[in-house]
Amino acid sequence: MTIKEQLARGYLWLAAFVFCGLGTALLIWPTEILSSVEIQFDSPTAFADIRADYGGCILGVGLFLSWCAAHRHLNRPGLLCVGLVFSGYVIGRLLSRLIDGTPKRIIFILITVEIGGALLAFALYPCAPKSKSPDQQD
Repeated sequence: MTIKEQLARGYLWLAAFVFCGLGTALLIWPTEILSSVEIQFDSPTAFADIRADYGGCILGVGLFLSWCAAHRHLNRPGLLCVGLVFSGYVIGRLLSRLIDGTPKRIIFILITVEIGGALLAFALYPCAPKSKSPDQQD
């Protein structure tokens, strides 16, 4: 594997680790983590939805990214997923800025991290190994 391929795969593993870790943390401690962005909930129904939408979904993305990182021929789809997920977060936050007004500083920090994450994923995409036909996969 070339150095560029190793960088692409390494970034994919890092993203998988972050998504799995954050998803797991949000399943266990949603109140503590989401208080920094002023999300509040006070019923079992709200907790169930928050744990599913934030924790479960993010954990699911992390598991998918782990699978992609573990299989060379899936590194490109994994990087594309990282770039698109981060881009979706950025679009949502910027749209909210236009519709709802100026949020607290934490949102701008998150936007910066997400833009950087998306740009890095898209930049590393061409460095990852190209997919092979199903009979040639690892």
